[in-house]
Amino acid sequence: MKIQTCTLFLLLLSSFCVNAQYVSGGNGHALILKPSGELYTIGRNDYGQIGDSTLQNTWLPKKVKRIPGIKAASRGYDHSLAIDSNGNVWAWGRNNYGQLGTGLVMDYTWPQKLLNHSGFIEVQGGHWHTVGLKADGSVWAWGHNFYGELGNGTREHSPYPVVVLQENGLPLEHIANVASVGYHTLALGANGEVYAWGSNTYGQLGHLEAERQAVAKRVQGLKGVKQVATGWHHSVALDSLGRVYVWGSDPSSQRGEATLRHFKNIEVLDHLPKIEKIACGSWHTLAIDENQEVWTWGKNCNGSLGTGDTLSTTYPIKIQHLKDITDIGGGCFQSLAVDKAGTYWTFGFNGFGQQGQKNPKWNYLFPQKLEMTEENQTAEVTGFWGTHNFPQKAIFWLLAALLFISGALNMVLYRKLSRS
Repeated sequence: MKIQTCTLFLLLLSSFCVNAQYVSGGNGHALILKPSGELYTIGRNDYGQIGDSTLQNTWLPKKVKRIPGIKAASRGYDHSLAIDSNGNVWAWGRNNYGQLGTGLVMDYTWPQKLLNHSGFIEVQGGHWHTVGLKADGSVWAWGHNFYGELGNGTREHSPYPVVVLQENGLPLEHIANVASVGYHTLALGANGEVYAWGSNTYGQLGHLEAERQAVAKRVQGLKGVKQVATGWHHSVALDSLGRVYVWGSDPSSQRGEATLRHFKNIEVLDHLPKIEKIACGSWHTLAIDENQEVWTWGKNCNGSLGTGDTLSTTYPIKIQHLKDITDIGGGCFQSLAVDKAGTYWTFGFNGFGQQGQKNPKWNYLFPQKLEMTEENQTAEVTGFWGTHNFPQKAIFWLLAALLFISGALNMVLYRKLSRS
């Protein structure tokens, strides 16, 4: 017991004492956490998920303010999350089921501090819920709970954190890592075992016993796991030998909110080199191998696999254009990567400007460099063909001109009516 506790402490300490570099995406917005602790957001902002007190989309990275010493970050589907140096969770964006943990079910366009809870070292955003891991190895969740996403044995939504339970009714403990994107969550124990709860429509919890599960249950057949990741309906694990396991839906067969195929059992992906890190978008998966090259598989209708085409695939393909990669992240049809030189790369869907590119384009099929700058701030108008950017002064003078023309037309109309 002492050895297990010590192992857990070392795992958690190593993941939190040094600022983590993090890239990931939500439903049209992306987050980038620099090693310096500066957090930037890009893209869609209709619920305030950018965190700049506006509802304007942006193709320029916006630095998130008001949070002291950011140590970790995560995206939800339409909300954003961060952890400060004191272990406090901050949240902003959509809050229709209480996923921000504020107690009030209303959206926020700037970061809100989670009250009455601290000691968090990791936080993950699902579709309409949030999952947090504390330094003591306990797991907490809040927000939407129709599929049992909160893991507390009920299906009642909660705007406040509730502790995740095991099948025996006791709190889940000794957890070192959590992952959530859609309606289910995976938790990695310090002993390398994996636990799952939430939606199970496609067997993403590691079994086909029920369509949903409201408490954490151990995934059978997995040992020695060092990292877990989840997509909308699929799950991925990486063991200490560099082997990748997949189960749940086959996201390459995704059609709307459903998929046509799923894995009946947990499968090991063959023909891969030794893998060092994994990450998931909603409908695809990324992996970094021992040579710091990137492999992707899943749905590719918007180029989120970075292969230069829109062909989806069940099995991994190596991206030829990325080398020396140290971190990866996925969003809803978007992917991000960072190389050892500190260059950020992004590819896939760009309907809200989330790729951070000056020249608007609907999809990017190859990785694009992302310039991390806040210069030349712009106002944005988003339409079907993407995000169009205009200088703030130009917007001001355009509105002034429209007001002048409107006033002139009204004066002419008034004079004509007076003469008649």
